[in-house]
Amino acid sequence: MVHVLCDEESVFRDLFDHAFDALWVLNGDMHIEHANAAAATLSGFDISELIGQPLSVLLPEGVAEKHAGYVEKYKKNGKGAAVLGHARRFELRARDGSLIPIQLKAFRLSGPGEGYRFGATMIDLREQVRLEQEQKHMMAQLERLALVDPLTELWNRRAFDDGLSSQCAFVARHQGTASLALIDIDHFKAVNDTYGHAAGDKVLQQLALHLKRLVRKEDICARIGGEEFGILMPATDVEGAKMVIERALHRVATDRFDIGEGRGITITFSAGVAGIDGSMIGETVLERSDVAMYRAKDGGRARVEVWTPAFDAVLDDA
Repeated sequence: MVHVLCDEESVFRDLFDHAFDALWVLNGDMHIEHANAAAATLSGFDISELIGQPLSVLLPEGVAEKHAGYVEKYKKNGKGAAVLGHARRFELRARDGSLIPIQLKAFRLSGPGEGYRFGATMIDLREQVRLEQEQKHMMAQLERLALVDPLTELWNRRAFDDGLSSQCAFVARHQGTASLALIDIDHFKAVNDTYGHAAGDKVLQQLALHLKRLVRKEDICARIGGEEFGILMPATDVEGAKMVIERALHRVATDRFDIGEGRGITITFSAGVAGIDGSMIGETVLERSDVAMYRAKDGGRARVEVWTPAFDAVLDDA
């Protein structure tokens, strides 16, 4: 019988020592009684260095006291649901001071009346965390690509519409002010027909750069259609928005746009500005800005028009 017990102890010792995951045995005072090779590899300590050490040598700063409180609470009233028997993500402080993400599961080993002894398994999560971070980064990139125009690297129509809806709701809630400007390049079809679509793309990219330099970080500047751009300006009345767009128009009209092969052209744009009040939805703001923009084109192009209630007749005819 003794021989059988010895054999069983040998089997479980081998199982303990050769397990892939880190295994620990701790006494009631949270000192390490046993640790396997995987625990040594994970922590960076030799097994001989770990035996007899308090568990706190492996806990991040500020966690040791909290953990000691859990243990005392359990020993006092047997309530350890927050720790014992549940898999938890945790961090282990390695010998070199680095924090290693792990999955921890702790459990009681000894029965009632035998004193306290605890066991713990630790699974190294470094590779999993790395993959999670890569996936998170990839998802963020995909989400950004879904909201960004690939040619100009401005926001696209989807992002613009979402921003406009949110801004209308914000103005309605807080009785604020905001404005929307629509910009359309004058005679852009002629640029494509004369110089080719590659030249037209260069024009769009360079106009986008001009607009980026003029808008604030809180503004939403987007390419919302072929040669049409939208700029949503929170906390800006129509007169302030008109000044910003007129400044942009002046810079664009006085610049020479490089279209490749040593060629350069000048362009202008027409723009319409409309204010946002608390009773409006995004579609209404767009309609008003669009009417104002076409009013600018009808007025000779290279101009900025601000929508006024007098344009209602134009909306009714549209």
